[in-house]
Amino acid sequence: MSLALAGVLVVGLLLTGFVTPGFFLRQDRGPSAGSSPSSVGDASAEPSPATSSYSRNSPSQLQAARVVTEEFLKRLNADAIDGPDGAKAMACPGSESLLGGTLLAVEAPTQLAIPTEGETRFRDPVIEVDIAGVTNQRAVTGYVRLQPWQDHQPCVRILQIH
Repeated sequence: MSLALAGVLVVGLLLTGFVTPGFFLRQDRGPSAGSSPSSVGDASAEPSPATSSYSRNSPSQLQAARVVTEEFLKRLNADAIDGPDGAKAMACPGSESLLGGTLLAVEAPTQLAIPTEGETRFRDPVIEVDIAGVTNQRAVTGYVRLQPWQDHQPCVRILQIH
């Protein structure tokens, strides 16, 4: 069974891994007009790309990724996976099935967090935020991989725990 699950995850990664919005685009382009960002909390107007505080490779982008990761983990810890307020709702456009597959490893009770010594780093074209904690009564470590955008907060691509 676990071999079949691993196969499904690999196929999902191969199918969606290179379809990341903006993956093949230059760094100065934002998401396409057809994609809509996942909103986390704040309903205020988003800044335009010219005045954005989310410029690529900036400390503000790393901080934004950390904030989004904290909200994502808060939802996982509350066992809120599905629905408009669930962890899956924070997925990047095109990454929903891949993220959904990785969330199969998360089972209540879950207590995940960004460790004090955890790192937030750019791995072009994504950002990774270290996480640690407990899920399904076992200790885990790993990271949340996020897609940075020029004009809004990052979205969640995948959760990797081991």
